[in-house]
Amino acid sequence: MTPATYHRASRYLHWAMAALIFYMVFLGWTLEDKDGGLFSRYQMHKSVGFLILLLTFVRIGLRVAYKAPPEIEGPKWQMAAAKAVHIGFYVLMIGLPLSGWALVSTAKVPVPTLWFGVVPIPHLPLGHETHEVFEALHGLFAKLIFYVLIPLHVGAALMHHFIHKDDTVTRMLPGLEPKPTILQSALNVRWLVPAVAVVGAFVLATFMMRGASVPEPAPVAAPEAVQTVASAETVAAASEAASSTESASSSTEVSTAVPVWTVSKAASYIHFATTFNGEAIKGGFGGYTADITFDPQRLDQSKATVVIDLASVNSGDSTRDDTLKSDSFFNTAATPKATFKATTFTQTGPDKYLAKGRLTLHGQTKPFDLPFTLKINGKQAVMTATAKLNRLDYGVGSGEWTATDAVPNAVSLDLKVTATTK
Repeated sequence: MTPATYHRASRYLHWAMAALIFYMVFLGWTLEDKDGGLFSRYQMHKSVGFLILLLTFVRIGLRVAYKAPPEIEGPKWQMAAAKAVHIGFYVLMIGLPLSGWALVSTAKVPVPTLWFGVVPIPHLPLGHETHEVFEALHGLFAKLIFYVLIPLHVGAALMHHFIHKDDTVTRMLPGLEPKPTILQSALNVRWLVPAVAVVGAFVLATFMMRGASVPEPAPVAAPEAVQTVASAETVAAASEAASSTESASSSTEVSTAVPVWTVSKAASYIHFATTFNGEAIKGGFGGYTADITFDPQRLDQSKATVVIDLASVNSGDSTRDDTLKSDSFFNTAATPKATFKATTFTQTGPDKYLAKGRLTLHGQTKPFDLPFTLKINGKQAVMTATAKLNRLDYGVGSGEWTATDAVPNAVSLDLKVTATTK
């Protein structure tokens, strides 16, 4: 028996995928806004893209499993054009997600993808040199489906229904018996309400992402994170030096020699923070040495030198860490260490000090001031500090990484140093 309409599941799937494609267009417009929710919207873009890819294969399976209604006769050129448009849709509904998958897989700093935050999507085994090819291909596919195929498809459907007055459109309307009218199908809440609810939920989620902040502890591989790590670690080193110095002030007895302070790494940290397309990134350094002599009563004789092993950077992602060590950022092969030498200390208030010195990073040495707070209890001192460091002042982030639209120049530092003296 020849069916009069497409299978019920195919009809529902047709309109669900149409809604998702239009949602992707809407979502694409929001990707131009560099706000706090940009990273989350990129992740949503990828998740919906993979969903469309999956549903496309389901739809192809339904088309193979269930017989389609016969083609409506018309001029040969119209029938050929209709077939070309339908094939084009299938090609692009598969090509767009696949080219996007290849695009993120070939990025210099790959960003992990979780399908709707749950299922991890592996990267395709492709070389970075093909990134620009897939980027151009993805953009071309998007333009073809939105500016060519959708207008042709919608225009042809309206022509068939209002000019030729045939059954082309009604064969794909869901929710009713064969050959319903457009108005009847539109008023059928059995399919209209769920469709509106699903698309509305996606749109609402996108609006909620605009300006939304991302929790700091979630590091993701990204160029911005890399740049921030670089700046942060050097400043952190400076902070550590200053804080160790402050611990010396805990001594209540005045001795001939300025006290020497030993940093407890287990109770200390050097953290940096930045954002990449709105996503918060945090990291730090585990390898460093500190040579600190400090007495709050003899600031003119106090000094500190902190040397950081840049290869010890840890941003929570090994791929990003490798990129940070490359010649685009720290270039650890040529400049493996960052050094902060503080030679002048001044007291700015109760328990508050300023360490002035010079920071050497990425082969460049510049003045750097680190304000900090010092609490002393007996022979133990705890220093805390927050500061900003401009990574581009030291050439951290070269070539394409000098842009500040996705990766800001300023890196936030959060330091805590616990030190003891004899």
